[in-house]
Amino acid sequence: MAREGGKGKRKWLPLESDPTVFSAYAKALGCKGLAFSDVFGLDVELLAMVPRPVVAVILLFPIEKKDEAEAELQGESHESGSDATGGDVFYVKQKIGNACGTIALLHALANNQDLVEFEEGSFISTFVRECQGLSPDEKADYLDKMAEDGLESAHNAAAVSDASEGKGEAGKQLSEEEINTDLHFVCYVERNGALWELDGRNPLGTVKLGQCTKEDLLERTAEAIGKRMEKSSSLRFNILAATS
Repeated sequence: MAREGGKGKRKWLPLESDPTVFSAYAKALGCKGLAFSDVFGLDVELLAMVPRPVVAVILLFPIEKKDEAEAELQGESHESGSDATGGDVFYVKQKIGNACGTIALLHALANNQDLVEFEEGSFISTFVRECQGLSPDEKADYLDKMAEDGLESAHNAAAVSDASEGKGEAGKQLSEEEINTDLHFVCYVERNGALWELDGRNPLGTVKLGQCTKEDLLERTAEAIGKRMEKSSSLRFNILAATS
């Protein structure tokens, strides 16, 4: 399985792009009733195999030098400090290396507060509540504080679980090459009738990719991912769908 990367001075262990890992991690953060599944391809027949309703899509892809330049030409940039219940997109910057899997998961959860249930007093419940009114950078700073209160431990526990292969163990050591990976997670969600790409390392903030409904979120996301894949010479793409 491929592992994530991401920029930042501090570095966590990279996460596996694995549905069992992400489902368990979401539960550990305090989200009830959310499950992840693999998306095996972008063809209509393969998309039809994905459980519904899909509330978010998480993509793992290789970072290439041209990504930053092309980001400036992609979609409409819109950065918001409001929370999802206020009608805007919940977005947090990434300031910790290899935290992009956690950032993508938080984007999936926080932008679906109306569709999933958070346990009272849980990490995700507290994080969303305390981030109301904060800018994306301020959310990142608050996330950094919460890392010391258990989030980093939860992330690293998920990173070493290797749940799909049953070979993980606490304290597992990864090679320097595995830690310094060039793979990166982003999240796609529907908000206010539009498809949004949420990438914590994108200097533009959120990227609006066009019109979208909750019902066709997976199909619209597949189109966006397909365009990204067409521009890449790599085959190291992995797609997870979150269903409620």
